[in-house]
Amino acid sequence: MRVSMNMIYGQSVRNMNTQLARLLRLNEQNATQQRVNAPSDDPAGYARALDLSSAVAAIEQYQENIDTASGWLELADSSLQEVSDLATSIKELMEQAATGTLTADQRETIAKEARQLLHQMMTTANAEYAGDSIFAGTRTDGAAFTLGLGATVTEGGAGTAEVLSVSGSADSTVWVEFTSDGTVGTDALDYRYSTDGGSTWTNGTLAAGDTSLLLDGAQVNLASGCTVTANTEQGVGDGTSLRIRPAAYYQGDDNDGAEVVHYGASAVTAEATGSFGSKVSIRIDSGGTLPGPIGYSYSTDNGATWVTGSSTTDGVLNVPGGYVQLSPAGTAVSAGEQFIVAPHDADVDVSISSSSSVTISGVGKDIFGGLYVPDGSTTAQLADPDNPDTNLFEVVGEFIGYLETDNQDGIGDSLEKLTTAQEHLTTLMGVVGARMVRTEFASAALDRSKETLNSNVSNIMDADVSALSTEIAKTQYIYESVLSTSSQIMQLSLLNYL
Repeated sequence: MRVSMNMIYGQSVRNMNTQLARLLRLNEQNATQQRVNAPSDDPAGYARALDLSSAVAAIEQYQENIDTASGWLELADSSLQEVSDLATSIKELMEQAATGTLTADQRETIAKEARQLLHQMMTTANAEYAGDSIFAGTRTDGAAFTLGLGATVTEGGAGTAEVLSVSGSADSTVWVEFTSDGTVGTDALDYRYSTDGGSTWTNGTLAAGDTSLLLDGAQVNLASGCTVTANTEQGVGDGTSLRIRPAAYYQGDDNDGAEVVHYGASAVTAEATGSFGSKVSIRIDSGGTLPGPIGYSYSTDNGATWVTGSSTTDGVLNVPGGYVQLSPAGTAVSAGEQFIVAPHDADVDVSISSSSSVTISGVGKDIFGGLYVPDGSTTAQLADPDNPDTNLFEVVGEFIGYLETDNQDGIGDSLEKLTTAQEHLTTLMGVVGARMVRTEFASAALDRSKETLNSNVSNIMDADVSALSTEIAKTQYIYESVLSTSSQIMQLSLLNYL
């Protein structure tokens, strides 16, 4: 076989380039301290490292979520503790005011301090984390509570007075006493009111057909058809009386009830009652005229599967979590019409792992109480009508009203209610504390997982420094040897021997 000079030169250059490329690759590993710098270095290892890095990135996102959740919950915990401390201060004022030896002027002084404490409570309940209200449910862009006026109704007789709303403003409690019997919205009713705790009174008349009491800067709207009884003696309270005093109004959303969306041409009205954990779809299978018979099916998985065979003869559609009442009687409902029951959800949930989340928001009315006007309504109601004694803000508001009208019996009642309200607050503090513990455990678990994943990535990607140094020295020696021998070979020529 004839070996030409071109073959010698070509092979020498290839040998030099091979060793030079190897030396450059080792130098790159030395500079980056990584064994794998490109997919070609270790395709399988590079793919595995990418998967592990993606898992690390997911963990880091969960850790960011936990940091946010911890900030919200720590602020909520400190806020609840502050409100509890303020409630304790108000309780001390109640105990002072309940003493029979205090004068009206002394109770008026206590009332001023109580108003300031109520304002501090509301300021704390309107706490914000990074600009988001933490006690307003998902309505985080506004204050959870605003200060307004409420009414404490006292019936010394057989009246059924019902206050729908109170508007306007008043610097102190407005005390109202009816001086004639009758029905609101039907009869002309006489009344008197005082803005200075009963020292002076102003007379007024609620005209027949009217339902609004005008009290200087305040206005009280009564329910048409309710009845009032006359107070025979000024300031005694043997008839229907009202105390218009400060009240906190909840502005956030709630977890109460559900809305029903109707898809169909009929004029039917649908109202849901119950506790629905998720959406429920209802489909009319066989139409009819209310109250029935009407056949229907329901689905709890957005229509993927249906439970069939249900029927109603009273317009009530029974479904998981509660029921939907269809009305009015005589309305025709056609087959194919649908109703979607969507539960109210005021919880702000944050994912803290791939399989769990934690609620960080609070529904202020369920925590602090106050008054609340539900969506679609104009009537104010207690935050939790079934448990009025847990309504901290209303207890304090009533206490101020009793203080400013020198009502010792009312002050004593407020003292008993405050104990219950504070116990309710303490229970909710425990709920927040439990959520904080959950986030701490989740954070610790994520730290351990992240450490393990990073270690696995390091094992795949990182270079062994000592072995790398030895390999660089070895490769450099080989490269230098290739250069030397190639130089000698390429200098050889037959002419040297002629």
